[in-house]
Amino acid sequence: MRGRILFTLGSMALLGLTPAAPVGAQGRQGGAPAVTNTAGKDVSRPYRPGYGSTGQIEVIPVQGNVYMLAGGGANITVQVGQDAVMVVDTNEAAMSDKVIAAIKSITPLPVRYIINTSGDPDHTGGNERLANSAGAPVNAFLQQGARVFANENAYARLANPKDGTMPVATALWPTDAFAGPLKSLYVTHEPVEIHHPASAHTDGDLMVFFRKADVIATGDVFVTNSYPVIDAKHGGTLAGTLTALNQLIDMAIPEYNSMGGTRVIPGHGRICNEIDLVEYRDALTIIADRITQLVLEGKTFDQVKAAGVSLDYDGVYGSTTGAWTTDMFLQTVYTEIKANQAPWRARLTRNVPVDELQQLSTAFRPAVKPGAAAANARAAAAAAKRASADPLDGKWAMDTFVSKYEPVALTPYRKEMTFTFNGEEVTHYTATWRRQGNASPLSTSTYTAKLDGREYGIPRTSTKVTWKRVDAGTLERLTKADDGSTETATWTLSADRKTLTIVSKGTDPTGVAFASTQVFQKQ
Repeated sequence: MRGRILFTLGSMALLGLTPAAPVGAQGRQGGAPAVTNTAGKDVSRPYRPGYGSTGQIEVIPVQGNVYMLAGGGANITVQVGQDAVMVVDTNEAAMSDKVIAAIKSITPLPVRYIINTSGDPDHTGGNERLANSAGAPVNAFLQQGARVFANENAYARLANPKDGTMPVATALWPTDAFAGPLKSLYVTHEPVEIHHPASAHTDGDLMVFFRKADVIATGDVFVTNSYPVIDAKHGGTLAGTLTALNQLIDMAIPEYNSMGGTRVIPGHGRICNEIDLVEYRDALTIIADRITQLVLEGKTFDQVKAAGVSLDYDGVYGSTTGAWTTDMFLQTVYTEIKANQAPWRARLTRNVPVDELQQLSTAFRPAVKPGAAAANARAAAAAAKRASADPLDGKWAMDTFVSKYEPVALTPYRKEMTFTFNGEEVTHYTATWRRQGNASPLSTSTYTAKLDGREYGIPRTSTKVTWKRVDAGTLERLTKADDGSTETATWTLSADRKTLTIVSKGTDPTGVAFASTQVFQKQ
């Protein structure tokens, strides 16, 4: 029927629109608990729950043998194996009775493995109760309760804090701390990958990937109900958060148009998929770029805040009250960028991927010799003068609303490029994002060629390009590859030097023709 949308339980779960199953709903071993209406909640139509701290635990089937326990503030992930249960995060101690009851509503099997995604109290407070919830040692060889895995930095924060505070009770400490970016387990008849991103929410975060069920529990690296909580006191950074989000996007595989496929359980909020990760990453990237530009202009924090750098996203992630407000997020980001401007400036001016920010921030920089500052300033001024002499020099972003591709499936989600001219030599950088791709970006290329009609190779490919300059605002490019694909393109600059139109046509390796009219705007 036209105009009517019908949601099945599967499609509702895909969109994060699932009805809730209250604690006490009778389930079966390895199966989904009964889905019933929550008292007082209208489920006659789909809704998108926020799963805030309600004090009541809801059991949400996610995918495969994985469930999310929501309503206690921080989300808990439960994976049911053939003979044991794995739990990711344990919430606060006060919620332990309800959490244990929720797990028993899914399965009678014992909790044998626990993973703490950080050392925060709302992720570790229930360690003691859940580890001993079976009532007897579940690891007979060690004569102890469930094994509790954590990154060594999170363990140190609980057992031996460096800030002078008292350690938490010994019973809450993880039993298995590890270092390194990856730990793999096969303990519940399913391969489980535990990833450690460096310096994201904290310096002790973990992200858990259940490979068979295709579910990722992100901890507080990714949340849907606020801007990311960057705990700078405990090693957290925005640069590391963006790197971790890119890693999550690379891990997730969508079913269609960046939706479906891999399910993502955030530290707080609703069940998500890849497109939610992409939107969150892009929002943070845009805000960071705006703050970077203002920092480079010498603006104060009050001026940055007055500029409304996050206004587009405050309605989704912002808050004026609570433990983590928008102002606190902006202040933390501003402080990080201002204290470490070089890599953020590089990202804006040289298209350095955000994954390299941390490497750049700690990379060796040779000492500046006396008098070098003035020479560097003169060189920079000369470079700026040279660059401005060519109208094509600079960064360009594709306008996807007016650009056209045939076939339409070739249309990228986003495309950016940078020209750097040095006389008749040009360095061309391109980054392309695909609609259904799970990388960010899908591909990049950088090469240098002269506008002399000769062939020049693109590094790490079999592709060769030939450039010719027709006039100051028109270029012609011929591209060939060993697989037989070819492309001819004419690049035309508008009179106001703000728009670049690229008309191209060619054939792919199978001989199928393609064509496009790409419109780029000067940034």
